[in-house]
Amino acid sequence: MVYHQVYAQIRPNTLEKMSTSKRRLCIVAATPLTIHFFFKQHIACWCKDYDVTVVYNTSSDKYLPPLGLPITEKSIQIERKISPYKDLVAFIRLGLFMRRARLDMVITLVPKAGMLGMLAALFTNISIRVHIFQGEVWASRTGLPRAFLRSCDVLIARLATNILAVSPSERNFLEQEGVVRRGRIQVIKKGSICGVDTDRFKPDERARQDVRAELGFESSDIVCMFLGRLAVDKGVYELARAFKQSFQVQGKLRLLLAGPDEDTLEHEILSILGPVAGARLTMCSYTLFPERLLACADFHCMPSYREGFGISILEAASVGIPSIGTRIYGIVDAIEENVTGLLVPPRDVERLSDAITRLANDKELRKSLGFAARERAIREFTQIDIISAFKSYIDDLFLMVK
Repeated sequence: MVYHQVYAQIRPNTLEKMSTSKRRLCIVAATPLTIHFFFKQHIACWCKDYDVTVVYNTSSDKYLPPLGLPITEKSIQIERKISPYKDLVAFIRLGLFMRRARLDMVITLVPKAGMLGMLAALFTNISIRVHIFQGEVWASRTGLPRAFLRSCDVLIARLATNILAVSPSERNFLEQEGVVRRGRIQVIKKGSICGVDTDRFKPDERARQDVRAELGFESSDIVCMFLGRLAVDKGVYELARAFKQSFQVQGKLRLLLAGPDEDTLEHEILSILGPVAGARLTMCSYTLFPERLLACADFHCMPSYREGFGISILEAASVGIPSIGTRIYGIVDAIEENVTGLLVPPRDVERLSDAITRLANDKELRKSLGFAARERAIREFTQIDIISAFKSYIDDLFLMVK
């Protein structure tokens, strides 16, 4: 496992300086999906030296397997969407839990967990409060919704003692928007929340052939894949419209959508694609083996409106296939334009269709971009390096507050 390798590489003298009793660390997230996708390997590493508790809403994402780690799991119903009564109940429960648990550090992920977790941690006098920004909901909004949600992030930043962003461009965005004052927010290494396991996500011709056979694809099919939550702000409607246009030009195209349908978008996607859907669309829900699906694809597409970094872009890169992404903060760090993939303006169906058609029609371009993408993933974003750097960051915070 990756965390065994990470643990072996952590500088040996750091933990010797600490007290022999384990420090108590709590991670607060809204849903199990966030932990499984982004933080499981971190926790596996941290629980060797810290007493770790994870708080999330266990009533959601029931299709996920157990974490299977030697930690405490606390269920509190934190909703992703605004719900004043439920949010108040969750805040009270969080505060009572944190007071009883006598925690040394709280780390929060995603906006709702950040707001409730940082408030509860402040009121229970927890000295180290870390929030990790991973893409702002309000970045693609306008008017009062944008102003309100931005003000929530401003409050979270003020409540936190330490703040992280998952990409340099996200850090710059938060500073420019006045959410965080310049110099207060940090990025671990060159970005991403957990890097990518380059031994797991790698080119695999056998998996490519096997998965294509399982899904009924022809060897000549050119597979455009989306990997992530099926949500409106991930640009899936634009992807469906762009794919339909590109299919009229390149009839060997297939569209593979892989991820949980959080916003119940399947009906609308089918409606957009029309007759094309029956012959050229394949939809898969949550998978434990995204690397196998990526191995069967020719390129990956993430036309999101907002993104902290875009971990699926890293995973695609590590498999050796290029990505098409939108030219927004977060994604511009994950894709090196015209080197590891292509960038298009957000919500621009015509430009997205042009990019899909370009990659579909140019095998050599796909090959060169994919090769460069994997080289960059190995050079700058290996999971071992990212997790080790996060661990050193947490160790240093504990050393500063004894």
